[in-house]
Amino acid sequence: MTEAITIRLPWPDAALWQNARVHWAVKGSATRKARANAAWECKAAGSAFLTFAGRPRLAWSIHKPPKSRADMSNVQAALKAAIDGIQDALMIDDNRFIHVWPEEFGERVPGGLIVVTITDGGKQ
Repeated sequence: MTEAITIRLPWPDAALWQNARVHWAVKGSATRKARANAAWECKAAGSAFLTFAGRPRLAWSIHKPPKSRADMSNVQAALKAAIDGIQDALMIDDNRFIHVWPEEFGERVPGGLIVVTITDGGKQ
């Protein structure tokens, strides 16, 4: 039985940001791609072997691209499609997730990087 999985996701597409002014089809395409990618990464990491006695705990590590000026609240909103993809892979409603967001960004990484570690958060 797997106790935890860690997945690596790309920096959210520019179309997924709250203030993006893009055509609805462009945003829809970016949303579908981010959701499918997160689900695939989760399944590839072994999410089928996770068991939850309580609520899934998602610990986030966010590494901005070198010149990004993004703030934490906007990054969280841009990750909604990825959260939905994780929900799809775990087959658990995302309102049960316990999100552990960092207080500050990790070291900057070319292209940006999102790392999520999923464990059992216990009963709450």
